[in-house]
Amino acid sequence: MPKHTIAHYHRNAAGFQAQYDSVAAADVHADWASLLQGRTPGRALDVGAGSGRDALWLAQQGWQVTAVEPAQGLRERGRHATGDQVQWLDSQLPHLSDFDTPAQGYDLILLSAVWMHLPPADRPQAFTRLIELLSTTGLLIITLRFGPSDPERPMYAVSVDELAQLAQSQGLVLSVLGEGESQDRLARAEVSWQTVCLHAAGSENA
Repeated sequence: MPKHTIAHYHRNAAGFQAQYDSVAAADVHADWASLLQGRTPGRALDVGAGSGRDALWLAQQGWQVTAVEPAQGLRERGRHATGDQVQWLDSQLPHLSDFDTPAQGYDLILLSAVWMHLPPADRPQAFTRLIELLSTTGLLIITLRFGPSDPERPMYAVSVDELAQLAQSQGLVLSVLGEGESQDRLARAEVSWQTVCLHAAGSENA
């Protein structure tokens, strides 16, 4: 993720925390929350964890959560909000380095409102790294943002087709969740979202 984007999130951490926490994680992730039903909670990785809203939601369901957030201001606020229920780390895509990963990989990896911040040239490397971290029966959830960019935190075009090609290169199955693009939970008329789930063949109900 570009350094100036991270710096913007750091400088404006209080405002972003208030924005993120104004909507419930269960509502934001309604398109895929049902996938967790029937799965034994394991290790989860929340990449670009922001205020910790989603990490705490997962931890409260029994997941052992590692939250990765490169913006110091948000990371500190997230750590305060989640307490010892979540482990917080300073790292970022495309490398996601400098932290120990479980030998079996993560059973759930979440990228919520992150992919659009990655320059397209960095995405193949980022995707490969995510798959390296994913367990053989794990789920990778990525939310895609459609709408105008922000000069202070540039956003690049995203598409399901791009992710489908990356998934095919890794031998993964991609599922589009929900019915088309969903409305923005912050009521921004110009912004919509789509959620995709990626997993190894036959592992979606593991």
